[in-house]
Amino acid sequence: MNIKKNTHSLNNNSKAKDTKEKYIQRVFNILHKQPMSRRMAITKAGYPDQTYMITQSVYDWIKQGKACVIGQIRCTRSGKLVECITTNPNLFIHSKTGSDE
Repeated sequence: MNIKKNTHSLNNNSKAKDTKEKYIQRVFNILHKQPMSRRMAITKAGYPDQTYMITQSVYDWIKQGKACVIGQIRCTRSGKLVECITTNPNLFIHSKTGSDE
C-alpha cells in the first residue's frame, strides 16, 4: 500500500497565511503613514472592497493600543462619515482622566 501525502494543500495554506500577514502588515504601514478609514487603507493596499479582511485586525490593534481612532472623515470609497484610524503613536489622542492629571 502506497500512501501519498498531499503536500500541495499544505503549501497553499502556508502561502495563504503568508499573504494574509503581508497585507495586514501593509495596511498597518499605510495607516502609520496617513490616517484613513479601514476601507481606504485596504483599497490602497490593493484589495478594493475587501474591508472584511482587516476589520478584526484593526479592532485588535485598537484594543492593544497599537492603533487609535483619531476622529471622523468622509470616506472616499463610500462617501459616509467613518472612523479615521492611525497606527502612528505620535498622532494618538490620549484622553484625560482623573488619574492623568
